[in-house]
Amino acid sequence: MAAQNFPIRKVCLALALFTFGAMGCGEVEGQQVARKAAVAGAQTFPLSYKIVDPDNIKNATLKPGEKLPPLIVMFPGGKTNEDKDATGPIGRLESFRGKSKLMPESNENPGLPVVLSGLRFHERKDATGKLEGYDIELQGEFNAVRVAAPADAMQDFLDGKRAAFELESRLDYKIIATVSTTKLEISRDGDKLFIWGVEGDFSFREAIFNYKSPSLKISPPRNRPYLYYGVEGKLPDMRIL
Repeated sequence: MAAQNFPIRKVCLALALFTFGAMGCGEVEGQQVARKAAVAGAQTFPLSYKIVDPDNIKNATLKPGEKLPPLIVMFPGGKTNEDKDATGPIGRLESFRGKSKLMPESNENPGLPVVLSGLRFHERKDATGKLEGYDIELQGEFNAVRVAAPADAMQDFLDGKRAAFELESRLDYKIIATVSTTKLEISRDGDKLFIWGVEGDFSFREAIFNYKSPSLKISPPRNRPYLYYGVEGKLPDMRIL
């Protein structure tokens, strides 16, 4: 999973290939750019969403701007995918990011807690102001990462359709190195964002020893169609890793 302090370096998306008959690639690309520019013209960028966990009982009494984000735990119970104890190595890995002040109770969790506090979408333009593409910024508790967003997935999101973003992260601390993948299925409706599902894997190496978490797959509860929601609004300016 994309942890709150582990930078995401690469975004990849499996795209379907289409045949456009005799239409040239340049013409197809030109139409796609025009369509993106038309939709982007109706937006005010950046688009920022604070993510809320509706299942956190504390949120029932908190004001809208104070509601807590989702807390996802990799290595649940401090166990690897082979059911081996990894609490010692996990604790040393967590020391690279510090203790949580947003959710202090998570500091006692033997697993690896991950916070998703906000999503921000940016336009990327060239020197002449022409739209080149989009970036997505994921905020944790202490800092954020900003990576390129797949064009087709971003267009679906802007059109109000469900979009799948598959993210891959690799980070090397020399003694400790991490590899994580996260898949988010999201959409938006007006000023709200909805997360419909989260899937992820996380593994790390400490010296010559390797640890892999059980794969994560979270679906919405039975009483609602979505998993988490986000409210459009200002997010803090965090250090980009």
